[in-house]
Amino acid sequence: MPISVAAPTLKKKQEYTARELERRDLPDILELLHIVNRADDNDYYQALDDLEREYADPRSNPNTDARIFRNALGKLVAFARVFVEPKPTKENIAYLSCEIAPEAREQGLEEECIEWMQERAAECLAETARVDDVDALPRAMRVDFPETSPFRPFYQARGFESARASYSMERALHEPIPENSLPPDLVLVEYTKDLDDAVRLACNEAFRDHWGHQDALPETWETGVSEVSDLRRDLSLVVMDGNEIAAFCVNFENTADNEMRGTRRGWIGVLGTRRPWRKRGIASALLAESMRRFHAIGFDSVALGVDTENRSGALRLYENLGFKPYMTRVILEKSVR
Repeated sequence: MPISVAAPTLKKKQEYTARELERRDLPDILELLHIVNRADDNDYYQALDDLEREYADPRSNPNTDARIFRNALGKLVAFARVFVEPKPTKENIAYLSCEIAPEAREQGLEEECIEWMQERAAECLAETARVDDVDALPRAMRVDFPETSPFRPFYQARGFESARASYSMERALHEPIPENSLPPDLVLVEYTKDLDDAVRLACNEAFRDHWGHQDALPETWETGVSEVSDLRRDLSLVVMDGNEIAAFCVNFENTADNEMRGTRRGWIGVLGTRRPWRKRGIASALLAESMRRFHAIGFDSVALGVDTENRSGALRLYENLGFKPYMTRVILEKSVR
């Protein structure tokens, strides 16, 4: 449907056409994401394969939970999507995602997108709440972006408040890597496809007490981890104690980002230790071995994200291993009744 929006500082109205997401839009969305990331330094570039996979994300119906906006010339200038966990475990949360091309900003699209996402998120949360045992869970909307994002004031003006912050941290691989090793009773293996479900369950257990964690279902683990095009199974590690998984470190290569930046940076994606095996130096050994493996095939650095209020001591662990923050991300939240 056509919409007309105008910024207070502009005399001429800009017209946009809004409609649901279709698969044929994905190449244009990829181009928009790359433009936005270059403009805002969002530190992440996606590949078309990932957009193809995420099109059918079980947390978001592209026909009802996503909108694209094209200008009068047919150029895609904005993309908004709402994600809701199909079976939430601790909180009933809607995650909002919106990107707007720099030339289309401050013309009313920010307000248009946020209002649509809020309305759709409330509907999705209400639908999910009708499932057994979910109605009693607290409901909220969340959005996550770098602390310098130009969109932050638009959300704050609509009642979104700071809920959490995280650091993106990086560690150069030309610096000496410590010789941390596993306890002798444990065995290190690569993360192969036959371990997918066991690692998923181990991850759910390891992160269950972390802020914002939602247990991963087989289909959401597939979308977000095991079928991601940049997953490096050869560099991802699982620690076994007999037939049980004690810990894991799932690693990625952000190919598109590296091509844009002209570097090779690996990404420590999911690192966790199950409670019975904590306090034995396993996490530091996994990180050190991951760094050695990335370095051995020519990577320049590795990066990871960490909650600044993480109670497990993860931030201190990363700092001790030479990781340094290079970006702060914030999560804004708005309660829904």
